[in-house]
Amino acid sequence: MSDVHTISAKTLLVGLIGWPVSHSVSPAMHNAAFDALGLDWRYVPLPVDPALPGAVGDAVRGMRAMGMCGVNVTVPHKQAVLPFLDRIEAAAQAMRAVNTIIVEADGSLTGDNTDAPGFIADLRAHGVEPSGQRVLVLGAGGSARAIVYGLAQARARHITLANRSIERAGRLLDDLRPFLGATTVEVTTLPDGLRAIEADLIVNCTSLGMTPHQDTTPWPHELPLHPGQIVYDLVYNPADTLLLRQGRQHGARAIGGLGMLIWQGALAFERWTGQPAPVEVMRSAAEECLRRRVADSGQQRAQQPINVRYATLDDDDAISQLHSALQAYHAEAHPSFFKQPSAYTFPPTIVRDLLAKPSTVVFLAEIGGTAIGYLYADAMPAQETTMTFPLERLWIHHIIVKPDFQRQGVGRALIEAAKSYARRQGIKTLALSVWAFNRAAIRFFEAQGFVIYNHRMWLQLGGVAV
Repeated sequence: MSDVHTISAKTLLVGLIGWPVSHSVSPAMHNAAFDALGLDWRYVPLPVDPALPGAVGDAVRGMRAMGMCGVNVTVPHKQAVLPFLDRIEAAAQAMRAVNTIIVEADGSLTGDNTDAPGFIADLRAHGVEPSGQRVLVLGAGGSARAIVYGLAQARARHITLANRSIERAGRLLDDLRPFLGATTVEVTTLPDGLRAIEADLIVNCTSLGMTPHQDTTPWPHELPLHPGQIVYDLVYNPADTLLLRQGRQHGARAIGGLGMLIWQGALAFERWTGQPAPVEVMRSAAEECLRRRVADSGQQRAQQPINVRYATLDDDDAISQLHSALQAYHAEAHPSFFKQPSAYTFPPTIVRDLLAKPSTVVFLAEIGGTAIGYLYADAMPAQETTMTFPLERLWIHHIIVKPDFQRQGVGRALIEAAKSYARRQGIKTLALSVWAFNRAAIRFFEAQGFVIYNHRMWLQLGGVAV
């Protein structure tokens, strides 16, 4: 029996470009499919750093130069790859994003997007036919664009797009109007406009409910769902989200988002290989990968202590990368205000400048020598208004914990480090701002003793040691 795991000069390569890519289950899913069909193919993760000038173009051109058969594309490069392709399929044009690149026999590069047909394929695999359905789509980001396009192509009767920013939702539908066919559309606000909507199918395209924010949901708790409705959550980690539980509690049918991930991968597999994808093999591999990841991360956290130390100039890159997780969460929750993270959001050069300031204090949290969170604050006296006195306080600008390590005491350890620092400096007050939409953060700070005062949160320290 041949060893399909051996990579030779004859092995055909595909992969995944994005930043980061370490979290992806696609390598496990595709390599299991290659093994099941006895194909001498391998799928490899290929991190492409957006901070490197020209990196995306170099990566796309490099596929052809190295004889690869294609790649998947994930954030933040789904739009960035477009200028480097020779052809762009209709679906990718409509979604203004590519998630699959195919190297054709003549060496030309074709960009496609399998997200929309992957979603429709998973609906139909669950016995749900979208044709003629009234659909409510929650969110107006890139995934919502794919879902609306796919539903329209599948002849859904009516789509309501609900988003915090109704203007953003309107722009998305305006972009897609040439592709909507006979499907009628409207927009409404999220969550206030949900009460008036009648829907057969509800699709969550927001990140609410995703690990580590498992206790969040886009659906108001006081608003009932109904038997006969179908609730589809694109979030697949965790497998059973709060939204899905809400649906089942009211008698609705609940479907998780892992199937869409599997089907979009299966369609890419078929574009590359020309063979039908072994979908159930891919599903089993994806599920096993997620189970193993949860078990490994839990074991790692249980076995290794959290170490909090002062950050140094050498930590600039780690802090810059950690910041992107917070930026991405804010951009998803409030897309009309926050930008998606980029190389310019909080670059290492800015981090180094901040670390060099005498009033700045930055604590880095580590597990096993790996940076998993940081707290950035300054102790410079500040005046709220011209009518108030300067206030001696430790102002917390950022506190960020890597998503896989949230709810494990890391944030609490960082706050304790900040408290200890303030006491040593004779500072009696810690203060910060938190966005109203970030309910999980507000609850966390309240648990640490902070109280809300106007639009700030304050913590008064007792027993200050001067």
